[in-house]
Amino acid sequence: MVYDDAIFELMDHADGINHMIINSESYVNYKNNMQRMQSNSEVEKLRKDFVKMKEQYDEVMRFGRYHPDYMEVMLKTRRAKKDYEMHPLVAAAKQSETVLQSLLDEVIVIVSNAISSDIKVDRGNPFFTADHQCSGGCSCSA
Repeated sequence: MVYDDAIFELMDHADGINHMIINSESYVNYKNNMQRMQSNSEVEKLRKDFVKMKEQYDEVMRFGRYHPDYMEVMLKTRRAKKDYEMHPLVAAAKQSETVLQSLLDEVIVIVSNAISSDIKVDRGNPFFTADHQCSGGCSCSA
């Protein structure tokens, strides 16, 4: 690949987009929420409890419902997962992650559409509402 002024200009524009995203409210909220979540001892305990139960779950699932502790481990694992994911700091971190992912999806769609409307873009959010084809092969604009 030959590097010319156009490539360097393109890289400068990409750096500009990168700086705008890093300075965006979505990214700042994401970083703050993740840091709060990771530094909270209660969340860490809930996460460790869930990981421990997940290991037990994986062991039980080797035998499926024929394992004598199947129901007990299934219920405890679900409870541990719910306790972890419903903690306010974890929920806030996941929500801010979704908001940031939506921003990144929008940027990718805008850039790809500026190049060509024929470029297919994999989106993290299936409910993203931009002009795109539904990929059902019917040539509609869903």
